[in-house]
Amino acid sequence: MGVQFFLPTREERELDTVLMAASSTRPLAPFDPALVDFVNDFAKSILLDRTSRAFPELIVLANFFKAGNVSKLKQEMLVSSPAVSAARGIVYHIAPSNVDSIFLYSSLLSMLCGNVNLIRISRGSGDQVSFILDKLAKLLAHEHAALANRFFVLTYEHSDAVTSLISSFCHLRVVWGGDETVKKIRSLPLRPTAAELCFPDRFSAAMLHAESVLACDERALEQLSTRFFNDSIWFAQQACSSPRLVAWVGPPDSCTAARERFWNAFEAQLKDKSYENSAGMVMDRLVTACLVATDPLHRETSALSFPTRILLGSEALSGIKHVHCGNGLFYEQAFATVPDFLQTLSDREQTLSVFGVEALEMAEYLRVLPLRTIDRVTKIGQALDFGHVWDGYNLLNVFTRQVAIHL
Repeated sequence: MGVQFFLPTREERELDTVLMAASSTRPLAPFDPALVDFVNDFAKSILLDRTSRAFPELIVLANFFKAGNVSKLKQEMLVSSPAVSAARGIVYHIAPSNVDSIFLYSSLLSMLCGNVNLIRISRGSGDQVSFILDKLAKLLAHEHAALANRFFVLTYEHSDAVTSLISSFCHLRVVWGGDETVKKIRSLPLRPTAAELCFPDRFSAAMLHAESVLACDERALEQLSTRFFNDSIWFAQQACSSPRLVAWVGPPDSCTAARERFWNAFEAQLKDKSYENSAGMVMDRLVTACLVATDPLHRETSALSFPTRILLGSEALSGIKHVHCGNGLFYEQAFATVPDFLQTLSDREQTLSVFGVEALEMAEYLRVLPLRTIDRVTKIGQALDFGHVWDGYNLLNVFTRQVAIHL
């Protein structure tokens, strides 16, 4: 079968041989010292390399896997589980094509949990993935060579036969991708004892209290707009947690004034920022704006500069969320109260990043959410921060199985 391996080495290998060897690999206990050392060393290799500054999201990833945080993850597993935690076995990760580094979060957490990992990446992966693979290859070839048979990265053209073969060996299949990708992979059988975890298309929003924005001094407003830039413009809004909708809460006059003040501050900082705004991205925004212009919720569209903003009515946006292209496009809505906004959401929403609402107040609002709505609430500036609880799943629990002992 036409499978290309990147890790642990780039040499040609028969997929059947790799799968048979993986199925006979000795399991390791979650957070075995060898696994912890490997992940910590990988994080250090990024943080100590000046080249990594070209990939700021990798700095965030490396900080997540630093020794101190890994130790906290281990402690959480020990405290939260009364049973014995054991590795699931072989975990097959299907990485998304639009966010290069996301596969590392799930695969390294799975590695820490003692599993053997096979990761399919896109053939079109870019410089960031090459940088990552080089770091991992060096570790697996030298000081961590004993773990080389536990971490495989490969690619192949879309093939039901290859995916089905790997799926017949794995004990957990993790799928990152759009709704159609998830539907397609879910149609392919798994072994009867295997489980599946899917991360399909999601939609995220930012909610700003208008009068809190108006109360900011110039320095605070600049910091807020910078944090929002980091949330939304990294990955060109293709990350599932990047805000695509900005909801303003407060009296109508306050919302109008806050919108103008906030976006003026946002646009003022662009001259000092590095970001992509290709002709293709401009065209995507134009096409989306034309599609939304036919919707009865449409109120106003900013000039198709960067960013492009589309002001909509306050009804639920379920009919147009699927046409949002990212790439510097923002839907905007205004609501009198926080509950008014929250009642328009659905199970498509993942992350809500917030400014001007305190945690205790927000917790009360969340009690009246519609079914299966919102998996994360963060401060603006933290939308892209990864956590081991993602899309409502505790990944430490997902990547292990609980062995009950009753003696």
